[in-house]
Amino acid sequence: MKRFLIVLLIMISLGLCGLCTLQWLREFALRARIEEITQQLIAENKLRIEFEEKSIRFEEEIKRITQLRAETEAALLVATEEVQQRTADQTARGYSIAVLMNELIAKGSALGSASQLAAKTTDAIKDRNAEVTAQNAAIEKANAQLKQLASERDAAILQLNARTKEFNELVEKYNQLAKQR
Repeated sequence: MKRFLIVLLIMISLGLCGLCTLQWLREFALRARIEEITQQLIAENKLRIEFEEKSIRFEEEIKRITQLRAETEAALLVATEEVQQRTADQTARGYSIAVLMNELIAKGSALGSASQLAAKTTDAIKDRNAEVTAQNAAIEKANAQLKQLASERDAAILQLNARTKEFNELVEKYNQLAKQR
């Protein structure tokens, strides 16, 4: 009977050793899996933080480009208004010159001298030509400014579109990461 109890005790001890070994192997696998999941979580958090920082930078860049676009459009409006005013002024001056020429012709015929009338007319034409040349130079300058402002506006809009596209892609990636959790 004593021998039977010793064998039974040895069998129970070996069974408990086997059970402990199985539990230890299971705990080892679980800890390895927990470590792997923790590393994945850390990597995803780093990516999320990176994407959020990029998002903030893109938002700031979009605000800056939007501000630049608004400034360019405001300058374009000012230049357009200036060109319109100069054109209206030039038209008004053309009418006033025609009226003055008619008055000169009327006074010239009353005064009689054709050579005096021709001299006055020539002086008036030279003055008017100088004014028109100055106005044309101003219009050309305003036109060049309009073209430059339009090209700057177009470049700003293209840059804004590119940043918006990048921002949208970034948001899509962020949303995909958020859905995976």
